[in-house]
Amino acid sequence: MNTRCPELREGCRVVCPVGEIDLATAPAFREQLRGNDAALPARVVADLRQVNFIDSSGLQELMKAQTRCEAVGGWVRVVYEHEAVDLLFRLTGYAERFPRYASVEDAWGDRAPEAAGG
Repeated sequence: MNTRCPELREGCRVVCPVGEIDLATAPAFREQLRGNDAALPARVVADLRQVNFIDSSGLQELMKAQTRCEAVGGWVRVVYEHEAVDLLFRLTGYAERFPRYASVEDAWGDRAPEAAGG
């Protein structure tokens, strides 16, 4: 897994992994989501548009990040378009918990998530 960011956008951490998120790369994904700042971010957008595969270990890292963020009044939102990523969210029942956003801007602004599976 390579990375194209993270960046901070008005208090929101935007992470953009590239490639596959699996058991071997999940620790790096966790570090992206958490960051190396003293304070964990309260809001995170995970831009997965350049991810072509994610397994349950990557999903677990998203869920842990969501739990941490929600504990301080924040959120995790996910941008994705690859069919394999969509399939994982639908098959695990997490498509409602992590609605699909079309862009980082839409996720950041909480604008009309796309319906799961389409």
